[in-house]
Amino acid sequence: MEDHQIHVRPLNRFNWELAIELQPGEDQQDLMPSVLHTIAQSKFEDVSLNGVFWEDELVGFVSWGNFGRVCWINRILIDHAHQRKGFAKEALKLVLMKLMKDPSYDEIRTSFVRRNAVAEVLFASLGFVRIADGLDDEVVMTYRP
Repeated sequence: MEDHQIHVRPLNRFNWELAIELQPGEDQQDLMPSVLHTIAQSKFEDVSLNGVFWEDELVGFVSWGNFGRVCWINRILIDHAHQRKGFAKEALKLVLMKLMKDPSYDEIRTSFVRRNAVAEVLFASLGFVRIADGLDDEVVMTYRP
């Protein structure tokens, strides 16, 4: 990773519109819902919306939600212009440190479409293990530090 600082901060009224402009790589377009979809989801579910910042530049998006004492990391997206710099891994490390301190969660999980091999490698490198193949061609992993 480059020598700059990665930060994860909640989206707000000043940066949410920048977040919806974030785009995955061309080969990743159909692997997850858009940031705008996730923002809409947060109006109906307990989902936390966060920007991934490289110093002060918004380079990505990460969200998680509380679903019956299970925290689901349901989106991680680094804009195509900033991929392959280690930003997703560093952002997820920060998120995991925060979530591990939160007493409202008994478990941390994630899921993604089975053909997203990059996501599986990323989450496995942080201590997630596959626990199930879910519905709709989905892989489910749980965090085991």
